[in-house]
Amino acid sequence: MAKKSYLSIDEVAQRFGVNVTTIYRLAQKGKLPGFKIGNQWRFSEDLLESWATDQVTVKWLTAEEAAPPKQ
Repeated sequence: MAKKSYLSIDEVAQRFGVNVTTIYRLAQKGKLPGFKIGNQWRFSEDLLESWATDQVTVKWLTAEEAAPPKQ
């Protein structure tokens, strides 16, 4: 069985190039897949990759639907 890799809030913030506060806020609101162990957040690398892909796909599909039809 392969060992799962989990990231801290600092590592997630660095990976996405955003402030730690942004990651903390998203996690608290349930908009970023993570869980707490005691008072520390942990994030699965696999789930973060899926989440990021979904974010791009949803925004792209929404933009396509909002675009006026080509004539």
